Amino acid sequence: MVARTTSLKSLKNFLPPIHHPLPLNNRESRQLLESITTSFRKNLDKEHPWETSKEEPIWQKTAHLKQQDRPLLKPAPTAATPNRPTERHLHAILSHPLFTHQERTQPAAALDPFHVFDTAVSRGLMTPRRAAGFLAKVWTQLVAEGVDVKQAMAQSGAGLRVVQWMRTSGLENNLRSLSKIDTPFFANLIPFMYAEGLEELVWTWVARLGAEKEIEVASSNSPTALFRLLQAISKEKEGSHAGMHGLDDSYKALVHAYDILRPDENKAVFGSYKKAWRDLSWQSTVLASQYLKPSAPTFDAFVDVGRSLRAPIDIAHLELHHPLTPDHTAAVQFMHEKINEADRIKNFPIYRTRLVCLALDTADRLKEVGDVEEVSWIERLLTKLGNDINSGFSSILNAQDGDGPAGADPRGSGALI
Repeated sequence: MVARTTSLKSLKNFLPPIHHPLPLNNRESRQLLESITTSFRKNLDKEHPWETSKEEPIWQKTAHLKQQDRPLLKPAPTAATPNRPTERHLHAILSHPLFTHQERTQPAAALDPFHVFDTAVSRGLMTPRRAAGFLAKVWTQLVAEGVDVKQAMAQSGAGLRVVQWMRTSGLENNLRSLSKIDTPFFANLIPFMYAEGLEELVWTWVARLGAEKEIEVASSNSPTALFRLLQAISKEKEGSHAGMHGLDDSYKALVHAYDILRPDENKAVFGSYKKAWRDLSWQSTVLASQYLKPSAPTFDAFVDVGRSLRAPIDIAHLELHHPLTPDHTAAVQFMHEKINEADRIKNFPIYRTRLVCLALDTADRLKEVGDVEEVSWIERLLTKLGNDINSGFSSILNAQDGDGPAGADPRGSGALI
């Protein structure tokens, strides 16, 4: 006989009745949302605690320093800056172009560089070359508007947009890869970062590249990312007065970079820093007429850091252009030592140009002090160079027209100098 089992209906007496929750009214929905929001903020505050007075931001720690003695710092936060750490964290996420991008239907949207940039980022199509083009386009539009360009750059947020993309794409952690890309990425980005108060981040990048252990060779054909970054910083720091540029702040920037990188001890950065230093040395001597006379202390500091870089022709030429006490001794000695290398320098046109410039500047100085004998010797040296003099003069004239160091290394290979 088959035993009967208890029917399912009889089990209902043992189970509690199931009641679906009633819909919430507006007041109850609002209370639930506030409760969830409060709990969410509480947990985020726990994970991202508030800054304490023991951990002052760098702009407070260095507030007692003189402006010329401290590095380029991030400005103090304003009242418009979110105070809660969680709000700053969420704001950084939600303001990223990957999340803020919205499709626009207006025909003008296609001409807006910000729209093009955000579209490329959201679709994963952004590259360093395109980012450089975006920055160039924004700058061109700001100049065309006839406004205060620096102020407009600061308000544009274009630099921060690119930095956020670099952070998300991983490029910020692999800055060295920019050595393989022939694009004015840093040259276009650094001016926007300075205008937007991101100087501290720029120096963080310098230190990060300086921490690389593998040696990169800096040449005219393949400049390193570190050289391009230092060159962009130096260019950005050029001041202007009455239509002429000054190099004082550029000197300070490279001296500060020297303190960070220590190229005299770090072989991995030696070549890149030396190339950037010689680039500024070229501006200070061959192109000296295009710039205001520098202050003696900053000029001396710049020359001093270069003495460990093994660049005797630069040091000799810089001493000849000292703003207060020009000295021709090292220049004359250098030319006496190189008198027998006229045949070798034919293969180094940029070096030949520098040597001709040094000889001409030295001759002018010797005429001022009345050393006729040495002037005659320099004239014989130029004669010995023969046909190379004409090409040297041509290069000098081109350099004075602004066509000198651009696109080629104006300091030569370093084999002779």
